[in-house]
Parts: sequence; structure tokens; C-alpha cells
Amino acid sequence: MPLPPIVSSCLLSLAIGCVSNVIAQKLKAYSEGVPFVFDQKLFVQFAVVAVVTTPVNYHWQGWLERTFPGWKPVKQKRAATSDDAEKAVVVKDDDENKRAVEEEVRVRDWWNVFRKWFTDCITMGALLNTTMFLVLMGYMESKTWAQIGNNLRNDMWPIIYDSYKVWPIANFFSTTYCPVERRIVFLSFCGLIWNVYLTIAATKL
Repeated sequence: MPLPPIVSSCLLSLAIGCVSNVIAQKLKAYSEGVPFVFDQKLFVQFAVVAVVTTPVNYHWQGWLERTFPGWKPVKQKRAATSDDAEKAVVVKDDDENKRAVEEEVRVRDWWNVFRKWFTDCITMGALLNTTMFLVLMGYMESKTWAQIGNNLRNDMWPIIYDSYKVWPIANFFSTTYCPVERRIVFLSFCGLIWNVYLTIAATKL
């Protein structure tokens, strides 16, 4: 029996967060020229962040798709064939008095694609995810709300700026060109890279 989409998304996000955290810890130790020591506390923190934020993002993406659907139905005409009459397809005469069939097809709505991309990667989505990350990390570090607010003021915009180097391009190509069955794999790879960055950023908070 397949898992509900939100559950499978949470499990995938958890796996990505854990793997990327370990990779980031090793890269940080290597760059500093010190022996690698596994930071269990940081590992657990990223696991918690993944579990808490994934359902929020799942519903956020659903809202984006409902608000800015990437496809729209349009009616197109094509030349009628003998099968059209047999299948009782409505046949009309076009302006040149040729038998034609009017069909409803789906075409990409580029204006909605842009609005969805802009809302998710450039404005509200970036603010939502960065805020959740900083608040949750600060809370798990037992910081006061004043300290968390200070982190939001000082670290939010640098993190969002760095996110513009990854997510706008990744999001555009995934929603525009990746087949649905391969989209999760593509975004998971991008998420792996981004979570490595977040792990390194979290050690500096």
C-alpha cells in the first residue's frame, strides 16, 4: 500500500536533511584541517527541521498550484477524420467550409508559471522557509526570543540572497521541463546541495 504523498515527502526530506548534514560536517572539518567529529546535536536539529517544515511546504506548494495552475485548457480545431463521425465527436464547419473538430487541449500558462516561480522563490516562499529555519534552530539552541529576532534581522537576508543562487533556477527547470515522475529526484538533488549550505550556516548562528 503506497504511502500518502505528504508522508513520503516528509521521509524524503528527512533523508536528504540527514545525509546533507553529515556531508556538511565532513566538509567543514576538512576545510578547517581538523579531525571529523560527528555532531549528533546538529544532526538531530536538522532532522527536526525537516520533519516540521516539510508538511508546511507540502501545503504551500499545493496552494501555489491551485492559485497559479501551470496549465490551462484552450480550444483548438483540427481537420476531421472518418473516425470522428464514428465516435460521435462534434464536428463543425470552419471558415473555409472544411470539416473540423473543436477539441479542448491543455497548454502551458506561462504567466502563471512566472507568478508561481516569483512567489515561491523570490518572495513569500523564500521568506517562509528562511524564517522557519532560523526560528526552529534558535529555539532548539535554547535562545531567547530576543536572540532569535536578532538572528532574523542579521542572517535572514544573507541566507535568502544565497538561496537565489540555487532555487530560482532549480524551481523553474523542475516545474517547466522535468517530467513529473522525475521532478522529485531533481529537486531532491538541489535540496541536498542547499542543506549542506544550511548546515554550515547553522554552525555560525
